[in-house]
Amino acid sequence: MTGLTKVLLFELVSKKLRKYQYYIKSIVALLGVTMLLSCENSIKEVKTLTDQKVRPELSGKEIEFVYTDSTRMVYRAMAPRFIQMNTEDDKYQEFPDGGKLVSYKEDGTVEWQIRANYAKNFEEDMLWELRNDVEAVTNDGKVINTELLYWDQKKQEIYSDKYVRITTADDQVLEGNSFNADEKFHHFTLRKVTGEVYLKNEKK
Repeated sequence: MTGLTKVLLFELVSKKLRKYQYYIKSIVALLGVTMLLSCENSIKEVKTLTDQKVRPELSGKEIEFVYTDSTRMVYRAMAPRFIQMNTEDDKYQEFPDGGKLVSYKEDGTVEWQIRANYAKNFEEDMLWELRNDVEAVTNDGKVINTELLYWDQKKQEIYSDKYVRITTADDQVLEGNSFNADEKFHHFTLRKVTGEVYLKNEKK
């Protein structure tokens, strides 16, 4: 093989190699674009699904709900702001600025009132969750203070697994780390109870 033939053969091989390198770079670039587009589409899909999950179905301000049994008013819920949320996992009413619940006896008089700075109503479970500076006042003068309170209407009970302070009408103070009561607040069960009893001075 002459020197000229070797040079021509070398140049031919080099051109083919450069051509293959160009093809490889083009394929890598196309794969990169495809992956980028795929990632962008996935992010958009996730964002869309997330937006759909958290978007409220209904909202309102200065609302009042009245819950009745036949013609009798059972209780009312009042709040400055209301959001109806429907997700794949749950359906609930949210009261981000808190509000007040008022329960009524059969004769129409007030049984108790509860106010809180945040609340949720899980309609299907018939469960109220009240949080942040919760205070319940009963018709016989008891005041219950806690940071978390549940009202389970199916079980007809009110309970908390947080610190609870109960002040009775005659100024007795009971404290516990959790409590249960019937939904009329007639009977209580406190756990790890501490308390202070103030005796009124009686004139002879």
